[in-house]
Amino acid sequence: MVPTISVEQSLLKRLVESKGRVHDVEDLSFRLPLMGTDIDRCDDQVLDIEIFPDRPDLLSAETLFHGMMPFIHDYPSKPRLLIKPGTTSMQVSPELEKIRPVILGAVVRGVDIDDEVIKRLMEHQEKLHFALGRGRKRASIGVHDLANISPPFRVEAVDRDFSFIPLGLKNNMTINEILEQHPKGIEYAHLLSGMDKVPLILDSNDEVLSFPPIINGDHTTVTNSTRDIFIDVTGFDLRACESALMLICLQ
Repeated sequence: MVPTISVEQSLLKRLVESKGRVHDVEDLSFRLPLMGTDIDRCDDQVLDIEIFPDRPDLLSAETLFHGMMPFIHDYPSKPRLLIKPGTTSMQVSPELEKIRPVILGAVVRGVDIDDEVIKRLMEHQEKLHFALGRGRKRASIGVHDLANISPPFRVEAVDRDFSFIPLGLKNNMTINEILEQHPKGIEYAHLLSGMDKVPLILDSNDEVLSFPPIINGDHTTVTNSTRDIFIDVTGFDLRACESALMLICLQ
Protein backbone atom coordinates (compact mmCIF):
# COMPACT_ATOMS: atom_id res chain seq x y z
CA MET A 1 0.00 0.00 0.00
CA VAL A 2 1.43 3.38 -1.06
CA PRO A 3 0.67 6.50 1.01
CA THR A 4 -1.17 9.30 -0.80
CA ILE A 5 -1.69 12.99 -0.12
CA SER A 6 -4.08 15.59 -1.46
CA VAL A 7 -2.86 19.21 -1.56
CA GLU A 8 -4.76 22.36 -2.46
CA GLN A 9 -2.98 24.12 -5.31
CA SER A 10 -3.75 27.45 -3.63
CA LEU A 11 -1.62 26.41 -0.63
CA LEU A 12 1.30 25.31 -2.82
CA LYS A 13 0.99 28.55 -4.80
CA ARG A 14 1.15 30.62 -1.62
CA LEU A 15 4.20 28.73 -0.35
CA VAL A 16 6.07 28.88 -3.67
CA GLU A 17 5.33 32.56 -4.19
CA SER A 18 6.54 33.33 -0.66
CA LYS A 19 10.01 32.39 -1.97
CA GLY A 20 9.74 34.59 -5.05
CA ARG A 21 9.01 31.79 -7.51
CA VAL A 22 6.10 31.18 -9.91
CA HIS A 23 3.82 28.20 -9.28
CA ASP A 24 3.25 26.59 -12.68
CA VAL A 25 0.73 23.72 -12.46
CA GLU A 26 1.60 22.34 -15.91
CA ASP A 27 5.33 22.27 -15.13
CA LEU A 28 4.59 20.70 -11.74
CA SER A 29 2.61 17.87 -13.35
CA PHE A 30 5.51 17.16 -15.72
CA ARG A 31 8.41 17.28 -13.25
CA LEU A 32 7.00 16.13 -9.92
CA PRO A 33 6.96 12.41 -10.90
CA LEU A 34 10.75 12.61 -11.26
CA MET A 35 10.94 13.20 -7.48
CA GLY A 36 9.38 9.88 -6.48
CA THR A 37 5.64 10.37 -6.90
CA ASP A 38 2.79 9.17 -9.09
CA ILE A 39 0.22 11.84 -9.93
CA ASP A 40 -3.45 10.87 -9.72
CA ARG A 41 -4.73 14.39 -10.29
CA CYS A 42 -3.05 17.71 -11.01
CA ASP A 43 -5.26 20.59 -12.07
CA ASP A 44 -5.77 24.21 -11.02
CA GLN A 45 -7.57 23.11 -7.85
CA VAL A 46 -5.95 20.01 -6.37
CA LEU A 47 -2.80 17.92 -6.49
CA ASP A 48 -3.37 14.24 -5.62
CA ILE A 49 -0.21 12.13 -5.55
CA GLU A 50 1.07 8.75 -4.43
CA ILE A 51 4.37 8.93 -2.55
CA PHE A 52 7.06 6.32 -3.15
CA PRO A 53 8.26 4.52 0.02
CA ASP A 54 11.72 6.13 -0.16
CA ARG A 55 10.29 9.69 -0.03
CA PRO A 56 8.60 10.09 3.38
CA ASP A 57 9.76 13.72 3.24
CA LEU A 58 6.94 14.44 0.76
CA LEU A 59 4.02 13.36 2.94
CA SER A 60 2.67 16.82 3.76
CA ALA A 61 2.04 19.94 1.71
CA GLU A 62 4.72 21.86 3.58
CA THR A 63 7.46 19.21 3.40
CA LEU A 64 6.56 18.55 -0.25
CA PHE A 65 7.10 22.27 -0.83
CA HIS A 66 10.57 22.13 0.79
CA GLY A 67 11.43 19.06 -1.30
CA MET A 68 10.31 20.47 -4.64
CA MET A 69 11.82 23.97 -4.33
CA PRO A 70 15.44 22.99 -5.17
CA PHE A 71 14.40 20.50 -7.86
CA ILE A 72 11.69 22.47 -9.65
CA HIS A 73 12.52 26.07 -8.76
CA ASP A 74 16.33 26.06 -8.38
CA TYR A 75 16.04 27.20 -4.77
CA PRO A 76 18.76 26.58 -2.11
CA SER A 77 18.39 23.06 -0.80
CA LYS A 78 18.66 23.80 2.92
CA PRO A 79 15.58 25.43 4.50
CA ARG A 80 16.57 28.49 6.53
CA LEU A 81 15.17 27.51 9.91
CA LEU A 82 15.91 29.37 13.13
CA ILE A 83 17.26 26.57 15.32
CA LYS A 84 18.55 27.17 18.84
CA PRO A 85 19.98 24.76 21.44
CA GLY A 86 17.19 23.38 23.59
CA THR A 87 16.67 24.40 27.21
CA THR A 88 13.86 21.92 27.91
CA SER A 89 14.90 18.60 29.44
CA MET A 90 13.29 15.17 29.49
CA GLN A 91 14.55 12.60 31.98
CA VAL A 92 14.07 8.98 30.94
CA SER A 93 13.82 6.07 33.36
CA PRO A 94 16.28 3.21 32.67
CA GLU A 95 13.28 0.86 32.62
CA LEU A 96 12.32 2.28 29.22
CA GLU A 97 15.29 0.56 27.58
CA LYS A 98 13.29 -2.67 27.42
CA ILE A 99 9.87 -1.07 26.88
CA ARG A 100 10.34 1.72 24.31
CA PRO A 101 14.04 2.54 24.04
CA VAL A 102 14.10 5.52 21.62
CA ILE A 103 12.66 8.74 23.06
CA LEU A 104 13.15 12.13 21.40
CA GLY A 105 11.64 15.58 21.78
CA ALA A 106 11.62 19.07 20.27
CA VAL A 107 9.99 22.44 20.83
CA VAL A 108 8.70 24.60 17.96
CA ARG A 109 7.90 28.19 18.94
CA GLY A 110 5.90 30.99 17.35
CA VAL A 111 3.59 28.94 15.14
CA ASP A 112 0.49 30.42 13.50
CA ILE A 113 -2.27 27.82 13.61
CA ASP A 114 -5.80 27.51 12.30
CA ASP A 115 -8.16 24.58 11.76
CA GLU A 116 -6.64 23.72 8.37
CA VAL A 117 -3.10 23.68 9.80
CA ILE A 118 -4.21 21.40 12.64
CA LYS A 119 -5.91 19.08 10.15
CA ARG A 120 -2.78 18.88 7.98
CA LEU A 121 -0.60 18.29 11.04
CA MET A 122 -2.76 15.39 12.22
CA GLU A 123 -2.85 13.90 8.71
CA HIS A 124 0.93 14.18 8.45
CA GLN A 125 1.34 12.36 11.77
CA GLU A 126 -0.73 9.45 10.56
CA LYS A 127 1.08 9.29 7.21
CA LEU A 128 4.41 9.14 9.07
CA HIS A 129 3.03 6.53 11.47
CA PHE A 130 2.35 4.39 8.40
CA ALA A 131 5.41 5.15 6.26
CA LEU A 132 8.12 5.41 8.92
CA GLY A 133 6.48 4.08 12.06
CA ARG A 134 5.20 0.78 10.65
CA GLY A 135 1.90 1.18 12.45
CA ARG A 136 3.46 3.11 15.38
CA LYS A 137 5.80 0.28 16.37
CA ARG A 138 9.06 1.72 15.00
CA ALA A 139 8.03 5.32 15.68
CA SER A 140 5.02 7.15 17.11
CA ILE A 141 4.47 10.90 17.40
CA GLY A 142 2.79 13.08 20.01
CA VAL A 143 2.10 16.80 19.50
CA HIS A 144 1.23 19.03 22.47
CA ASP A 145 0.39 22.64 23.33
CA LEU A 146 3.43 23.72 25.36
CA ALA A 147 1.42 26.38 27.20
CA ASN A 148 -0.65 23.69 28.93
CA ILE A 149 2.26 21.61 30.23
CA SER A 150 5.18 22.33 32.55
CA PRO A 151 8.73 21.21 31.77
CA PRO A 152 10.99 19.55 32.66
CA PHE A 153 9.45 16.31 31.44
CA ARG A 154 10.11 12.75 32.45
CA VAL A 155 9.38 9.36 30.92
CA GLU A 156 8.40 6.59 33.33
CA ALA A 157 7.39 2.94 33.22
CA VAL A 158 4.06 2.67 35.05
CA ASP A 159 1.78 -0.17 36.10
CA ARG A 160 -1.37 -0.87 34.13
CA ASP A 161 -3.62 0.36 36.97
CA PHE A 162 -2.27 3.91 36.53
CA SER A 163 -5.05 6.30 35.43
CA PHE A 164 -5.34 9.62 33.56
CA ILE A 165 -7.76 11.45 31.25
CA PRO A 166 -7.06 10.44 27.63
CA LEU A 167 -7.53 12.72 24.64
CA GLY A 168 -11.16 13.44 23.84
CA LEU A 169 -12.59 12.26 27.17
CA LYS A 170 -13.48 13.91 30.49
CA ASN A 171 -12.92 11.12 32.99
CA ASN A 172 -9.93 9.11 34.19
CA MET A 173 -9.30 5.70 32.71
CA THR A 174 -6.71 3.16 33.80
CA ILE A 175 -4.13 1.94 31.32
CA ASN A 176 -5.94 -1.40 31.08
CA GLU A 177 -9.28 0.34 30.50
CA ILE A 178 -7.76 2.44 27.70
CA LEU A 179 -6.29 -0.63 26.03
CA GLU A 180 -9.55 -2.57 26.34
CA GLN A 181 -12.20 0.14 25.75
CA HIS A 182 -10.77 3.21 23.97
CA PRO A 183 -10.74 2.92 20.14
CA LYS A 184 -7.06 3.85 19.90
CA GLY A 185 -6.21 1.52 22.76
CA ILE A 186 -8.00 -1.38 21.10
CA GLU A 187 -6.28 -0.63 17.77
CA TYR A 188 -2.73 -0.49 19.14
CA ALA A 189 -2.87 -2.63 22.30
CA HIS A 190 -0.87 -5.35 20.53
CA LEU A 191 2.20 -3.08 20.58
CA LEU A 192 2.31 -3.41 24.38
CA SER A 193 1.39 -7.08 24.56
CA GLY A 194 3.26 -8.97 27.28
CA MET A 195 4.50 -5.83 29.03
CA ASP A 196 3.67 -5.51 32.74
CA LYS A 197 4.61 -1.82 32.63
CA VAL A 198 3.99 0.74 29.89
CA PRO A 199 5.62 4.08 28.94
CA LEU A 200 4.20 7.39 30.10
CA ILE A 201 5.44 10.96 29.55
CA LEU A 202 4.69 13.35 32.42
CA ASP A 203 5.46 16.97 33.21
CA SER A 204 6.77 18.54 36.42
CA ASN A 205 3.21 18.68 37.83
CA ASP A 206 2.72 14.92 37.24
CA GLU A 207 0.25 15.65 34.43
CA VAL A 208 0.27 13.07 31.62
CA LEU A 209 1.38 14.34 28.22
CA SER A 210 1.36 11.05 26.40
CA PHE A 211 0.88 7.32 26.71
CA PRO A 212 2.95 6.25 23.70
CA PRO A 213 2.27 4.71 21.26
CA ILE A 214 -1.44 4.86 22.13
CA ILE A 215 -2.83 8.31 22.96
CA ASN A 216 -2.09 11.75 24.41
CA GLY A 217 -3.47 13.24 27.59
CA ASP A 218 -6.55 15.41 27.06
CA HIS A 219 -5.14 18.72 28.35
CA THR A 220 -2.29 18.97 25.81
CA THR A 221 -4.50 19.32 22.72
CA VAL A 222 -3.26 21.71 20.03
CA THR A 223 -5.84 24.42 19.22
CA ASN A 224 -6.10 27.64 17.21
CA SER A 225 -4.63 29.54 20.17
CA THR A 226 -1.51 27.34 20.36
CA ARG A 227 1.72 29.22 19.68
CA ASP A 228 4.41 26.89 21.05
CA ILE A 229 4.42 23.13 20.44
CA PHE A 230 6.19 20.25 22.18
CA ILE A 231 6.71 17.15 20.03
CA ASP A 232 7.62 13.72 21.37
CA VAL A 233 8.64 10.77 19.22
CA THR A 234 9.17 7.33 20.73
CA GLY A 235 9.83 3.89 19.31
CA PHE A 236 12.38 1.21 18.51
CA ASP A 237 14.12 2.55 15.40
CA LEU A 238 16.36 5.58 15.98
CA ARG A 239 16.51 6.61 12.31
CA ALA A 240 12.74 6.38 11.89
CA CYS A 241 12.18 8.40 15.08
CA GLU A 242 14.70 11.08 14.12
CA SER A 243 13.20 11.39 10.63
CA ALA A 244 9.65 11.65 11.97
CA LEU A 245 10.67 14.31 14.49
CA MET A 246 12.52 16.43 11.93
CA LEU A 247 9.70 16.20 9.38
CA ILE A 248 7.02 17.29 11.86
CA CYS A 249 9.26 20.18 12.95
CA LEU A 250 9.86 21.15 9.32
CA GLN A 251 6.14 21.13 8.60
